[in-house]
Amino acid sequence: MILRALFSVILAGLLAVPPGLAQGGDLPDEDAQPLHPPQPVYPMMAGILGLSGYCEVRFSIDVRGKVIEIQPSCTHPVFCASAAAAMEEVRFIPKRKNGKLVPRKNIIYPLYYAINLGVGEDPGIDWNTTSCVDPRIA
Repeated sequence: MILRALFSVILAGLLAVPPGLAQGGDLPDEDAQPLHPPQPVYPMMAGILGLSGYCEVRFSIDVRGKVIEIQPSCTHPVFCASAAAAMEEVRFIPKRKNGKLVPRKNIIYPLYYAINLGVGEDPGIDWNTTSCVDPRIA
């Protein structure tokens, strides 16, 4: 009688476990997820010049969730430093594959910069981007 009750408890526990784990599989694969979105600061010089703009920031994420290899491409160079700084502050839950934390490479994240416009006004953005020169290298 005790053995039958114990078997019922074990069986109920196994039924509550996801199928991959019950079969001895690893945790499910999960892509990297940001803990919070980037918060770029609108550059003062862009405001003086009356510029709106756009950046595509290419980067990778290491196994600790840190953003690395940041390479912004922007519609105007005035946005480059802000885009890079915004991505440096973002942290991610790292990518998981076969139960292990792995790097995630070549992510592209868009950042938009807009001055205050009236409803329906065209921001006048030329959407073609150019690679930013890293001031630490130049």
